[in-house]
Parts: sequence; structure tokens; C-alpha cells
Amino acid sequence: MTILRALFFAAIAAAIAQSFAALALSLARTASLHAARGSARDALGAAPVVVQQIVASRLALGSDPLAAIAPIVGCTAIGANACALRATTTVVLQASGAGAILQDNAGVDEARVAISLRSVVTDSTGRTVVVANRNALLRTFARPPYASYEGDVESSGIAPSSTAAGTLVDVRYENVTSGASMPGNIWRSSTAAPASAAPWPQ
Repeated sequence: MTILRALFFAAIAAAIAQSFAALALSLARTASLHAARGSARDALGAAPVVVQQIVASRLALGSDPLAAIAPIVGCTAIGANACALRATTTVVLQASGAGAILQDNAGVDEARVAISLRSVVTDSTGRTVVVANRNALLRTFARPPYASYEGDVESSGIAPSSTAAGTLVDVRYENVTSGASMPGNIWRSSTAAPASAAPWPQ
């Protein structure tokens, strides 16, 4: 009887220990997932500003603002591991501004650049933990600041319905001697989509 009782209590202790081990593993995984989501959020939050600076510098140098950009890599520390989570954010640039009213004056030459961001967060073993996406928009110009962050595509308001003050770039020419001025605006509306000769599917 004593042996059976000992075996019984040993089995209970093993079950309790296994439950605690499973709980600890679950908590660790939850904490890791939470940290990975935070890493992806931080990466996608910082990337548009980095891309804006790259595009602005290209325009200032007269190079192609839509050229490929190398992935942006960042690390998140957990405990003693300085790079427990690695966020790799890929960037795709393309001309945009469908429906937007743009300032076509040569001194401004306003345009839009759509930014597609995809951040993949991996752990120290290389396993993918979180994948997140973001679509943002830049306004570009022929002179400083060359590029400005417009916001996320969903909320950036790229198609103002009028030429009201505050929504568009206004150009005026002023005579430095007399102070007389005149408008220099040349408005251009982007088409909603590029023309295509392909027939509609039947």
C-alpha cells in the first residue's frame, strides 16, 4: 500500500510539474509573440520616414527616386539576447496619386510616390513569428524639401475635390520692385488608372 501511495503521489507531482512547464512555455510564447508584434509595429512606423529621406536625397541629386531600396533591418532585444527578434522590412516604390490634383509648375513639379511596406519578424532560429504590411504615400517636389510624408494611403486624402487653400501647393510670381503678383499655378489631375488596350474579360 505504501508503494502504491508513493507511486500515486509521484504521478500527481509529475502531472503538476508538466502542467507548470506547459504554462511557462505558453507564457513565453505569448510574450515572444507580443514582442514580435511590437517589433513589426515599430519597424513599419519608422520605415516611411527612412524612405522619405532616401527619396528626398535622390531627388536632390537628380537620380531616380523610384530605384530599388535595400531592405531595412532592425533588431529587438529580449533579455541578454541583443537580437532575439529581427524585423526585415522590404520596400516597393511606385508612382501614384490617382485622382490627385498636382502642381505641374516646373518650379514645383509635384508628384506622388506610393510606398508598399512588408515587415517580416523572425526569431533567433530564423522562424517567422509575425508578418505585417503598411501602405504609405509621399509627396515629391523639384526643390526642398523634395519629399514629404503624406500619410497612410487609406487616410492620406490624395484626391482633394477642389483647389482650396491649404490642400494644394500654390504658386505665385511676385515682382520684387513693385510687389505686384500673379498666379503661376498649372494644375494637373492624375488619371484614376493607366490606359490599357486589353479587352475587358468576357
